[in-house]
Amino acid sequence: MKRDKILPNIFLLYHMYITPMSISKPLLGLLLIILVAHYAGIFGELYWTFPWYDGPMHVVGGAWVALLFFYLLERQTGHAVGGSFLSIIMRTLGFVVLVGVLWEFYEYIGDVLILHKYPWGGALSGQAFDTLKDLFNDLLGAFFASLWYRLRAKRNLPPPATSQ
Repeated sequence: MKRDKILPNIFLLYHMYITPMSISKPLLGLLLIILVAHYAGIFGELYWTFPWYDGPMHVVGGAWVALLFFYLLERQTGHAVGGSFLSIIMRTLGFVVLVGVLWEFYEYIGDVLILHKYPWGGALSGQAFDTLKDLFNDLLGAFFASLWYRLRAKRNLPPPATSQ
């Protein structure tokens, strides 16, 4: 990710803040931490200085998307997500994979159409490993978030406070 990707990311942030849905304070707080770390990675060139920096970002991002999934389901149904752990993990991983694949398409299209780094359809072989690694890390974060959610539900802890 280069500094040139800032414009598409600013568009994404703008779109997120005009969404009328209220969001829980812990989710919003984690999102702000992710955004600060992401922009530190861009402006401080941490993504290029430390090749491992992208991995934890995807793990935390995958966990955030999983927690968003739980939040949206709880908000829609009015209660904690039920079912076996396998059922919870499969639904959550499905949601996170969907978001992760859409994000990877967003990055690729930005690289091709906005930054003109590659011709359309070019450089896929070099990107394939990075994309698979990113999706794996997204799923790893989703797994940890699902495990945390399930343990919290078993202990009958209340959901994190939400802003209305």
